[in-house]
Amino acid sequence: MPEEHKRIGFLLEELENDDWAVREDAAELLVEVGDHRAVEPLIKALDDEDWHVREAAALSLALFDDDRAIKPLIKILSDKKASVRYAGTLGLYMMGDETALGSLNKTLEDKNPLVRKVSGMAIAEIKKRMKKD
Repeated sequence: MPEEHKRIGFLLEELENDDWAVREDAAELLVEVGDHRAVEPLIKALDDEDWHVREAAALSLALFDDDRAIKPLIKILSDKKASVRYAGTLGLYMMGDETALGSLNKTLEDKNPLVRKVSGMAIAEIKKRMKKD
């Protein structure tokens, strides 16, 4: 079995670990492996009970730039934890998909100033990309 298959298998198992710190590390490391089989498990991790894991999963999904992550990232824009909402807006900014515009417009009113700032940047970037198309 090739080394990368072993590595992704191990990391996917670690996403189910009882320790949130292990799950967080696994979510962060999966993007380094770069195997798109990690996208669905990372989407599932957006529902993790621990905000550290949700945040790490959102940031990793953004770097995969996979369309399957757009709706789940939009969903976490209403997370109770500001850092998770920030990770979601940052992910949508990086992916630049126009289907996120309506939800990002709502986050312009977020109580967290960093979420509001990144939302504005994301909206501007998406509109810029739309003009190019």
